[in-house]
Amino acid sequence: MEIRSRLTDGSVALTRADLKVARTLLSNYPTAGLNTVAHLATAAGVSNPTVVRFVSRMGFESYADFQKVLLDEVQERMSSPLSMLDAGKGTQPRDGIYQEVLHAGALALEAAMTMVPPADFEAAAALAADPGLRVHCLGGRFSGYLAGMLWSHLRQLRPDCYWLNGSRSDQVDALLDLGKRDLVIAYDFRRYQIDTIHFARTAAAQGARIVLFTDRWKSPIVQQADVVLTAPVEGPSPFDTMLPAVAQTEALIAAITARLAKSSRGRIKRMEALRRTSSITEDSLAE
Repeated sequence: MEIRSRLTDGSVALTRADLKVARTLLSNYPTAGLNTVAHLATAAGVSNPTVVRFVSRMGFESYADFQKVLLDEVQERMSSPLSMLDAGKGTQPRDGIYQEVLHAGALALEAAMTMVPPADFEAAAALAADPGLRVHCLGGRFSGYLAGMLWSHLRQLRPDCYWLNGSRSDQVDALLDLGKRDLVIAYDFRRYQIDTIHFARTAAAQGARIVLFTDRWKSPIVQQADVVLTAPVEGPSPFDTMLPAVAQTEALIAAITARLAKSSRGRIKRMEALRRTSSITEDSLAE
C-alpha cells in the first residue's frame, strides 16, 4: 500500500504534530519526503525528532527506509497517465478535447482523495456545523463561486451563514464584527488573491477560526488556518481546474448535512413552505 494511502485511510494513529508532517507530505507528494529530515521538518513547522518519530509510527526503521519506499513509488508512477500529463505529454488530444479534459479531471479527483487526512476533513465539518459559530464563506475571482455554492447549502441547514461576495469595501466592513464566534471558510488558489488573504489574516487576528481550501503550493492564508484542505488544480487547459475543489465542497456539505440532520429538518421544512407559497420552483406551481 502507498504511504499516501496509509496516511489517508485512518489505519495509522497520528498525533497533532504527526498531522503537520502528514499534511506537508500530502500537499507535495512524494517530493516533500525525498529531501532531508531537516527540510521536511522546516516545511512542516516541527522539529527533526518529530519527523523521525513520524516515520517510526508509519512502520519504518529509518528515514532512509521511508525514502526508499517513496522512490519506489516514483518509479512506478513514471509511466502513469497522470505523470505524463504533468510532464506535458499528450497535449494533442487523441480522442478530442472533451475526452481529454474529463480524463484529466478523473485523475485529479483520484489524487484529491489522498491529499487530505481524514482528521482534517472531520475537523472542517465539525467547525462548519458548530451552532455556536457564525459562518462566512469567501473566495476569489473564480473560487468565489465555490464559496457561494457552499453558502447556498449551508443556509438551508443552519442559521448565521454569510457569503462575502460584495465589493472590497464591503468585505473590509464585514470585518468589523468578526471575532471568536466566527468561522471563515476561504477558497484561495494559486495567483492567490490579495483581498482574500487580507480578510482571512485580519479575521484570524480578531479571533476568528479559519478553514482554507487551497492548492498543493498553499495560499499564504495557511499560516492562519485552523484546517487546510488541499486539492490538485493542474489540467490540460492553461486554466486551473476547480473540479477537485467542487468535489471537496460537496463532500463537506454531505458531512455537515449528516451532522445537522436532526436540527436542520424543521428549518428545511419551513424554507420549503416559504418557497411553495412564493411559487419559487415549478413543482410548487403544480400544487
